[in-house]
Amino acid sequence: MPVSGDKNLKKIIIIAVGILVLALAVLTVLQNMNQSRSGGSYGLSGGSLSGVSTSFNNPIPSMKSSDMAVQREGIAPVASDESAVDLTDKKIIKNGDLDLKVNSVDDASQKISAIAKSNGGEVASSNFYQTTTNLKSGTVTVKVPVANFEKTFADLKKVATLVVQESTSGQDVTEQYADLQAQLKNKQAEEQQYLEILKQAQKISDILEVTQQLSQVRGEIERLQGRIKFMDSETDMSSISITLSEDTNITFADSWRPWQVVKETFNSLVKDVQKFINFLIVLIIQVIPVLVLYLLIFYVIYTIGRKIYLKVKNK
Repeated sequence: MPVSGDKNLKKIIIIAVGILVLALAVLTVLQNMNQSRSGGSYGLSGGSLSGVSTSFNNPIPSMKSSDMAVQREGIAPVASDESAVDLTDKKIIKNGDLDLKVNSVDDASQKISAIAKSNGGEVASSNFYQTTTNLKSGTVTVKVPVANFEKTFADLKKVATLVVQESTSGQDVTEQYADLQAQLKNKQAEEQQYLEILKQAQKISDILEVTQQLSQVRGEIERLQGRIKFMDSETDMSSISITLSEDTNITFADSWRPWQVVKETFNSLVKDVQKFINFLIVLIIQVIPVLVLYLLIFYVIYTIGRKIYLKVKNK
């Protein structure tokens, strides 16, 4: 009986192992089938995508993200060719600053205006003020063509009795200017292509979409034109800022008024006497009573403390 029981147990173990192996095999087959089905769906999806044909007239193999909206409408973006822009025409922003001492600010400002006009420029702004020492000072800003910058700068220094400080600066913006010109050319070409599409559009939805794109392009064109215009004005005309201050002159015109000094001195004396009287009033009415009160309090405390000390000592 024990031998037959062992045999039965072995049979049960063998059958269980066989069932487990069979289950693992079935699971493996099912998993492979699922993977093959998924791969097949991907292949079908890829095949369907490869069969889609675009309606673009000029497909571009590679395109920047900024040009994707253009390709969506069937427009081939214009390549940016900065080399086509003439870089030999330098664009330089020139500025100068002068700090001048002169005999008369009024005469100097007239001479500065004449120098600016003789060099094809003009006075852009001026500001003058009178100091407490009866000396006049101010600033004058002139605009002159860049070609006449050095000559104008040298002529302006001749107006002064002393050139306190002078400085010049220049910034080459040729590359930025060329880049703006290239961007403007591209946007203008893009605008023309949108206009051609708008002529051929028949559906209202297409007309609205092209009109919206055209409005955006025109806004960018106006922005670029404004920047180019501003840069032209900065590079065509240089700016020179002149600070003028008069030399100290000895004069008696309204600068010495002895009677006025007497009145101001007497007025100061009266104010000082008033302050002294005010101090005495505060001293008598407020300070002295407070001091007396503090002295009385101190005397009382001292007397009581002395009596207590003597009593303790006598015991």
